[in-house]
Amino acid sequence: MNVSKVCDALGNEVRYQIVRSLKNKSIATCCNRIEYHENGISVGDVVNATGLAQSTVSQHIKVLLEAEIIYKEKRGQWTCFFLNNEVVEAFITELSKELSHACCNDL
Repeated sequence: MNVSKVCDALGNEVRYQIVRSLKNKSIATCCNRIEYHENGISVGDVVNATGLAQSTVSQHIKVLLEAEIIYKEKRGQWTCFFLNNEVVEAFITELSKELSHACCNDL
């Protein structure tokens, strides 16, 4: 996990909202390949929720994938995206450790 890459990815309001929506299960999915408990989405789901163009959403998804904040699974003709909880938790831990350490050294 690259802390800087995750920071860059989450630094965009749309990408941050996509991640928050995945965490909160606030984007409904029309994909019959995703169970509610899995908390997944498709690009089309994000387009419907945000009103953004499919190409714009795809670009945001690509950045989140590259930062490993989300992962994808191919399910038939659908590509489904899911929050990578392990990376998110590792990011929070690492960022907290780095910033806490930096703050304590300055005192």
